[in-house]
Amino acid sequence: MTEHKNFDSLLGAIGVGRWTFLMFAPYFLWAMLLPYFSLGGVFYNPAVDHWCHVAELENSTWTLEQRLNYSIPWEDRGGYLERSQCQVLERDYEAVAHLPWSPELATSPEQAAALPSRPCSHWDYDTSTFTSTVTMEWDLVCGRAGLSPFFQSFYFFGTAVGEPLMGLFADRFGRRWVISGAAFLFLVTSVSSALVPLYALVLAGRFVLGAMHAIIGPAYIQGMEACPVKVRTVFGLLATTPFALTGMLFGTWAYLIRDWRTLQLVCATPSLFLILLIPFMDESPRWLTQKGRLQEAAKTLLKGAHWQGATLPPRSELVTLLEKFRLESVDSGQQQHQMEREEGRGAACWRESTVLVRTPTLRRITIGLFGCWFFTGITYWGMSLSGTTFSSDPFLYMILSSLMEIPGYSGFTPIVARFGRRFVLSFNFAVCSCAIITILITPSSYTWMIFSLALVGKLFITGSYGLLYLVSSELFPTSVRSRGLNLSSMMARFGSIMSPFIIKLLASTYWWAPSVLFGAGAGLGSLFALLLPESSNKPLADTVDQLELMYGSSSRTSSSSSIEKGVAVPLTAQEKDGEAEV
Repeated sequence: MTEHKNFDSLLGAIGVGRWTFLMFAPYFLWAMLLPYFSLGGVFYNPAVDHWCHVAELENSTWTLEQRLNYSIPWEDRGGYLERSQCQVLERDYEAVAHLPWSPELATSPEQAAALPSRPCSHWDYDTSTFTSTVTMEWDLVCGRAGLSPFFQSFYFFGTAVGEPLMGLFADRFGRRWVISGAAFLFLVTSVSSALVPLYALVLAGRFVLGAMHAIIGPAYIQGMEACPVKVRTVFGLLATTPFALTGMLFGTWAYLIRDWRTLQLVCATPSLFLILLIPFMDESPRWLTQKGRLQEAAKTLLKGAHWQGATLPPRSELVTLLEKFRLESVDSGQQQHQMEREEGRGAACWRESTVLVRTPTLRRITIGLFGCWFFTGITYWGMSLSGTTFSSDPFLYMILSSLMEIPGYSGFTPIVARFGRRFVLSFNFAVCSCAIITILITPSSYTWMIFSLALVGKLFITGSYGLLYLVSSELFPTSVRSRGLNLSSMMARFGSIMSPFIIKLLASTYWWAPSVLFGAGAGLGSLFALLLPESSNKPLADTVDQLELMYGSSSRTSSSSSIEKGVAVPLTAQEKDGEAEV
């Protein structure tokens, strides 16, 4: 029988089959659900044209254009003369409401400018594309327009809060039960937030849904923890595909269902499949082993082997192997706890907060990655949510922009292998920036060119997003890799929180604002990428000192080879603590 030296060798013996896909099933189901809500602002709360409601003219025989001509003044908006969305002319409408329309009643822009006007108290909305939206229902326009972007931003804010909490809960209580609890809470919140009568309750629901969005991390980890090493890369590349497919489905559902409440209820139904999956879910055997629940871990592994026709050692022998693997992994944790007792929790917290900027090379990498992640977040989510900004057909924009994510995440793999990470990352940002900025000089009548340029920008910013995960995991040394990647991705969350305000508030007054800000953001991301060293064909550094040897100003050619050969580099107390954590 094959000798098993570590936990991965057990997974290799089990292989890939029905049990492997069962362990990945929660992740794929979450991935087929979450885009309906992370991209929800596009169809639940899109920008819609609106104008003042004049009750006296409501029952007149005039056409809509005639009522607008008589009651709505003109204003300069972004360099164009358009009808006001927030002002109504002060006129005696009752005196003319019963009259048929005649040319004498027509009001030119010059005549309207000479008449007094007042702010609207009620509005009518253009329902030719959407019959009901969040903005329509609560009149989130004009003086209340500042409340509209919170619909999307509260979701992203909830995600930023939920990410560390979900990771903590999954590590403490197990992946299965946290995923199950999140599924129940997501179902209840997604349904109830589509039925509540108050906007404040909708925002509270969006925050909770955003916090539950972070469960995708533990679900992904559960699948990868049960995946043999030889196929992890393939599963990693396929992991983004369900998100793209769901984005395309979202555009289709929204085209068929134009009422935001009905659409959200329909989009919440996939969470039922998560609920139905719970009785069949297994806990991660790797997590069970780390927690000392060896009998349960052995039972789960033997189930996987049975399902996939593989052979593992008998249960008693398997438990002994798992105990051996567990003991080999706990020494570092004991070392960390001992250091915290000796130095105190305050000193440990201080190390946590300063380790990423301790040396010049790590400081440059941290600044570069933080900048790249921030501008990726603001640009990627800005382009994803701009269906009514860069296209007259938000449904087609959603379908095609989601389709762009498939080659965006996987199509750059051979290019990265040929030209390296740093150049391709900077190039992707630069092409995205050029595509978006070019929209500014494209005549508005060239709608398909604007649409195509927006898709090009989405393709390349998606490529940057996918590549950043690889670059971050390669550049941060093992001693700080986990916290470095978590804090870097947090920068993207901050950027995503800002993007709805750019789309909702600035675009309504300055049509060019999204293109300028998203294009400039991608351009700055390209410059931040140039701060990063090239990590292609380089060994992973385990410590900060090794990182300095590989990428620092005093690096020598022999540095990388010394690391590859396993030459030890002394660890500082700071890094020992980080290694223990990892």
